[in-house]
This record gives sequence, C-alpha cells and structure tokens, in this order.
Amino acid sequence: MDLSKLFLNNIEENEKENLRKNILIDNLRRGKVFGKVVIILEIILSLIDIVSSVMKVHDKFLFNEYLFMYLFMIFINIIFLRFIEKNQCICTKTECNIKKGELGLIIYVTLIMVWGSYISLMDQELYGQLMAFMMNMITVCVIFYLDIKKLLIPFTISLLVLFLGLPFFQKSTDILIGHYVNLAVFSIEAFIVSRVLYLNYYNDFKSKELLKKANEKLKELTLIDELTGIPNRRSFKNFIDFAYEFNLKEDSTVSIIMMDIDYFKQYNDNYGHSAGDKVLVSVAQEINSIAKDYNNFVARFGGEEFILAAIDTMEQEILNIAEIIRRSVLNLKISHDSSKVEKYISISLGISTSRVKNKDDIFKCIETADKALYIAKAEGRNCFKNINSI
Repeated sequence: MDLSKLFLNNIEENEKENLRKNILIDNLRRGKVFGKVVIILEIILSLIDIVSSVMKVHDKFLFNEYLFMYLFMIFINIIFLRFIEKNQCICTKTECNIKKGELGLIIYVTLIMVWGSYISLMDQELYGQLMAFMMNMITVCVIFYLDIKKLLIPFTISLLVLFLGLPFFQKSTDILIGHYVNLAVFSIEAFIVSRVLYLNYYNDFKSKELLKKANEKLKELTLIDELTGIPNRRSFKNFIDFAYEFNLKEDSTVSIIMMDIDYFKQYNDNYGHSAGDKVLVSVAQEINSIAKDYNNFVARFGGEEFILAAIDTMEQEILNIAEIIRRSVLNLKISHDSSKVEKYISISLGISTSRVKNKDDIFKCIETADKALYIAKAEGRNCFKNINSI
C-alpha cells in the first residue's frame, strides 16, 4: 500500500454522509460488545484486587488506587452502554444525531486511552511497563473505525498525559528514554493499523455502493425474471460488464456458484408445472435473500438453474455461502416424492474462483463452475463441489 494514501481524505462529497452513518452504526455495534467485555474483565480484576488486598500479597502495591481505576472503567462503560441504548436507533436519522453519536464515541475512546495512560503511570513504581496504555491504544485502533481527525483527538490527549506524566513516575533516565522511544514507534504503528483498517472499510463500503447502483440500474432496465422476481440472465451479463468496468481492480478475484434444483423435471411431471413454478419462486427468493446478506449478485440462469457471483471473496467464505444455500433450500421442506436423494426439494452447486485479468477470465470461471456442478450432480446431488482456478 502507498503510505501517502494513509493521510489522504479523498472521499467524494456524495458518499460522506452515508459513509459516516455506516461507520457510526458499526462503531456503536462493536462498541456495545467491547463495553460488555471490558466490564466483565474489570469486575474480575476488581475481585482479584480485593482478595489480594485482604491477603496482603504485596506491601507496595496500591490496591485502593487500582481498585478505584477498575471501578472507574466499569462506570465509563456502563455510561457508554446506556448512551448506545438510548441513541443507537436514532443516531443516524439527522445530522445533529450523527454528530451527537460521533461525539459520544470520541469521548468514550478518549477516556479509554487516557485511563490506559494513567494506569501505565501507576505501573511505573512496580513494573516500569507501558502495557496498559499500549493494549488500550491497539484495541481502540482495531475495534473502532476512525477517520484522521477523530483518531488524533484520543491519540493526542492520551499521549500528552503519558509523555508529561512519565518523568514524575519513572525516576530512571534510561528507562524513561526507552519509554519515549517505544511510545513513538508504537504510536506510529498503531496509527498505520488504524488507517489501513479504515481505508479497507471505505473500499468495502464503496464496493457495496457500486453494487447497489448496479442493482438499481438493473431495476431501471427491468432486467428481472418475470416468474421469480430476481435478475435474469441478461441482468447477470450486465452486472459482469459493470463490475469489470468499475469494481474489479488488479488481482481481483471472482467466485461463481452455479446451482441446479435436483430432479426438477420429475417434480414437474409428478406435481404439475404450476407447482413447479411455485418451487422456482421459493428457491429463487431464498437464494436471493442469502446473496443480499453477503452483498453478492444472483440471477436465474435458465430453467431451474441459478448463478451467483461474488467479487474478492475469500474461498472459505464462498464455500460457507454455498453450504448455507444448500441447507436453506432443503430447510424449505418442499415435498418431492420423485427425488432420489431427499424427500424434499434439494439443490446441487458447483463453485469456481478465478483471478481476473480480462473479461474472458470471468466467463471461463462460469464454465468451470458449471463443470463443478455436473460433478456434484454425478456424485449424488444435494451437495456442492469446488474447482479452484487460482
């Protein structure tokens, strides 16, 4: 990655508001889990502190001071969880609510990091370590997505507390100099980690926005399968063209899942074409719902065959998606007495993932997925087979 990109803020104006809303929602959701975990950990530390104090395990350990800090951290997180509970549903409705949510988050993050600074100052007498501060800093950088302005506020305040306070708590000049060097290096590394995660989030957000625009464009062109209500084969081709032009970058991968309803002809012969149409609708809607959950694109490819495309998706994730689709279709529990593999409607799937250098690579990937589908059907159906082309 070009390091200069870490300092750029070239987000388009029409994307900023949606990006802020999405980041705030994700930060509050992650913060809710984080706050609960911290409360549990601080309760455990408080109990250990109390027991150790009663047993007098160490003469110089500041049991009361540490207990106060643990309880203070519990208090901070309880307040933050209450803040999330009251504001999570409305925090993105207006600009004022967004700013209120962002301000509450920044105050919380700043208090967490300053708390780490003060604990590290207290640790100097016995341990001479900065572990509490470093752990809090890297935890904040990993858990919360913060732009440069919001990141610099807790960074600056907590580092100032630590840098200015260290000479009063650490009497050894050699250790002090070592602390300053380590803090400088670690802070830069933590900043880079935070920026990389933020930029990855933004790139993922942008990909999703492009996918939404592609879906909206397809709807405008009415490229929807009349029976099932999902995109048709022409829609799929347009999606591939759009993705190749706007969304695929160097070394991007495309994953294709080809799907076929097992013994569908026999189902039509036994239950009638009207019942068969209802099966197609139910299966198509189930697959489409799963695809939307993972921001993938699905279309009816023809007859009882469906196709799903995913861009830059890890191999294990695409395999998980295939299994979820297979299981979900079976769980529809549509009776199929003519099936030779299940008493309900089931589906076979063929998977292929390929690195894309030109558009032909995508169509080759589709062909490979189709081959994998035939292998799945030959090996008993109601299963998926994967042929990796990378």
